[in-house]
This record gives sequence, structure tokens and C-alpha cells, in this order.
Amino acid sequence: MIRMKQLLSVLLLLILCAGHTEAVQHEAALIITLDQTDKAGDSDAFRKGYAFFQDKQYMEASELLYAYLKVNSPDQLDYEWAEFFFGLSLRKLGFSHASVDLLSHLVARKPDPKIVSYSLEMIEHVSRTLPYDRGIVTRKVLSGHEYGFVEQHLSDFIHFHQGVIDWEHGFDQWGTDHFKKITPGSYYFYKYLYQKALYSIYQDRIDDAIVLLKEVLKGPLESDDFKNDVRKTLARLLYEKGEFREADFMYGQIDKPMLDQARNLMERAWTHYRNGDNEKAMGLLYAFQAPSFQNFFTPEYYILKSFIYKSVCHYQKALSVVEEFNSHYSDSLRVIYARDKVTDNEDLLQVILNKKQINETWRFLLLLEKEREKGKQISQKDLFDYIDKIYSLQIQETVKELQDLVRKEYEDMANDLLQYEEEAHLIEYEIGLDMYQRVNQFHYREDKAFSKDDGPGMRSRVGYPFQGEFWTDELDDYNVILPDKCNQSEEWDIFFK
Repeated sequence: MIRMKQLLSVLLLLILCAGHTEAVQHEAALIITLDQTDKAGDSDAFRKGYAFFQDKQYMEASELLYAYLKVNSPDQLDYEWAEFFFGLSLRKLGFSHASVDLLSHLVARKPDPKIVSYSLEMIEHVSRTLPYDRGIVTRKVLSGHEYGFVEQHLSDFIHFHQGVIDWEHGFDQWGTDHFKKITPGSYYFYKYLYQKALYSIYQDRIDDAIVLLKEVLKGPLESDDFKNDVRKTLARLLYEKGEFREADFMYGQIDKPMLDQARNLMERAWTHYRNGDNEKAMGLLYAFQAPSFQNFFTPEYYILKSFIYKSVCHYQKALSVVEEFNSHYSDSLRVIYARDKVTDNEDLLQVILNKKQINETWRFLLLLEKEREKGKQISQKDLFDYIDKIYSLQIQETVKELQDLVRKEYEDMANDLLQYEEEAHLIEYEIGLDMYQRVNQFHYREDKAFSKDDGPGMRSRVGYPFQGEFWTDELDDYNVILPDKCNQSEEWDIFFK
């Protein structure tokens, strides 16, 4: 097999922007000067493929580079470069998983350091911006590998993930040693602080975790999903410590679209309820009647709503909410009691798919399906078969992983729903008990008398009736006028005399 006579020069220039974090903004200037006198037949596909890559004709480049790789072996002088440009072309065409898969295997063989550096650059960018197969990256690229020649921002990326891997496997000191090598003030430094906060929570050192989370939020990082996760974690810890105003403020700082914050609205409602602001809590729950939130109802919606009504002696409404719970989850409870398949329990599946790990796996599966469908645009059969096989195998693996996660989460969710059902029955009993105690307190004590008023200050308040329209930017701003009826008589009081 004829080989290229000479590869005169290879120059890989990384054009880095401030912070060295956006790979899309610093595309490499990849210049290969080939010996123009070389007319080797096997290298012709590589030369032409690279020429198409330079001209940004990535489909033609992919077809020729794959054709070259298929008939050559890794000991060819330009084989690794062909793999490299093939991987970049796939990424440009929108096949992010196929690109990460190919470049991960290439990096694991430790080819030219320039190839490794730019491949890591692309992998790092995908890991922050798209769903990806964490297993491939950690097994093939990060675990047990040293990359002392890479730029500092890539070193931070590597040491962060290696530290997380070590902590996950119980190697605390090894993980800590990796974390110490991360540049203070960098993106991955704050990612490390967040991991350290989670570890502090695991060790029940809540105050230490709060300090770390606040330090992360003070950092100069742009707001993204990571920072929103920090805000949510901090809000939950503040809630557990009884600092409800601070917790609500932190929930309000989450800048995701309101329709993506169903869980946050529920937690904020609990926060206002615990802080004694029943009307604001009920307003947040009222937002769940918006059509966009229909699939986000959770059992605790009904439990909290009945608690609020019960706390202001709206006993009939509290009882009706319990009935709503029984009606809404009757089918789910029937499936649980009958031990039917999880796929038969649509209500719980809607909730389960919003769990963080399951949602991430689900989003990755959707990305795989989308990119596999894109592969139908490939006209060259060999390349199509190669791409389709990569995605078919990964989809099978991801479906199996998703099934296992859903099965485990379903068991936990079913147990939770049974617990909520028990709480609903207990609430019914407590409502009846409160109704009797209130009658006993006010009907049989001569020094007490019922007031017919709605309560202090109620007559001066103005309320505007709901017009039947929900506005996305107002979903977290509803207030419900909820007068306290604990000092009023009710028609049903006569049944307790």
C-alpha cells in the first residue's frame, strides 16, 4: 500500500476567547500543507476529504474521510488525522453523539497532542451544552489518563471530572487531589465547590453546605442550568432551616422559563405556607390550574391545598380537595394495588419523567433519535450504515438504562403515593376533629361569641375576579383572598349541637 511521502507540516492553532470555555467561538485554524507531488492512490480520499473540510462542505468531507478510514489501518501516517477531521465533520453535520464517540476512542489512543487537545476541547463543549454519554467520556477519555500538555481550562475540565469519579467510588483523597489542581475562580472551580456542598449535605453539615453554595453564587459565572441548580439546592436548605423568606427569595432568583419551574412553584408554595402566608401559597397552587401545568400535578398539591384550607377553617373546601385527590389518583392507586406494569400508570410516568437523572437520560434518548433521523440524509450507503449502527446500539443501551431508572423510581413513587393516600385519610379525620373542637370551643363557652365579620381589615381589601386566562409571566404572582373563618359560624355547626 502506497503511503504519503511526506507530511511537511501540521499546525493546530487554538483561537481562544476569554475564559477559554466556548469551543464554538474559537474554531481552530487547521492547516495542513501536503506534498503536492504525492499521488498515492490510498491517500487521495484523505486529501480530497480534507479539502472539502476546508471548504466547509462537511457531508462530502465525511464521505471521503470515512472511505479512507475503511480501507486503511491505524498505522498509516495520516490515519489519525483522517479520524480527527471525520469526527469534526460529523459534529458540524449535527451528529454530536457520533462525533463524541469517535473522538473519545481516538483520544484514548493518545495520538498527536494537538489532536488530543482539540478533541478534548470539543468534548468539553458538548458536555456543557448537550446531552451526552457520560459513560463513554469517563471510561474512554478521563479515567486513569493524564494530559499534562493541555491548556489550563482543559486541565480544569479533566481534573474536575476525575475528582468526581474518585469521590463517587469512595476515593476521597484522590478526588481532593484532583480538585486542588483546578484554577481558583474558573468555571470548574465553582462546579467543584458545588460538589463539595453536596458532599457536605451527605455528611449532614448543612451550614457548611450553605456557605459553599453562597460562595458559588457570588462567582462571576453567567447564569445557566448549573447556577439554577445551585439556587434550588440553597433554597431547599434554607427551607429546612426555617428561613422561609430567604428560601422564597432564592426560588425567585431561578431564571428558567416559568413553564419549566413546576417543581419550584410547588416548593415555593410550601415555603409561603410554612411562613404563614396562606394567600400567597394558595396563589402559587392556583397556577397549577393553567393548561401547561396539567402534567405536573403531584400528590402533594392536594395535600398542601387541603392544609391551607384547614388552617383557615374552610373545612368543606378542604374535604373537597381530599376528594379531588382520591379522584385524580384513583387509577394510579388501582394500578399499584393490582401490581400492574409501570407503563399502565400514565399519571405517575408524567411525574417520573421530570426527575433529574431520568429527565437527563430521556433528553439524551430524544437527541439520539433526532440525530439518527438526520442520518437518513446521508446518501452514501457505507457511511449511512456506520452512523445508523452507532445510534442503534446507543439507543438500545440508553433505553435499557432508562427502563431500569424508571422501574426503580416507580417503586419509590408508588410508595410515596401510598403514603400520600394515607395522609389524605388522616387529613379527613383531622378535619372532622377540628370541626368538632371548634363547635365545642365556641358553642359551649359563654365567654366566647362568633363574629360574623370576615376578619380584621377584610372589608377594606379589594379583589378582582379571575378572568379565566393564564399568563406565563404571572404564574408565580397570583394571590388568593382567603378569609379566616375560624371565628365564624357555619350552617353545619348545628349538627354538632
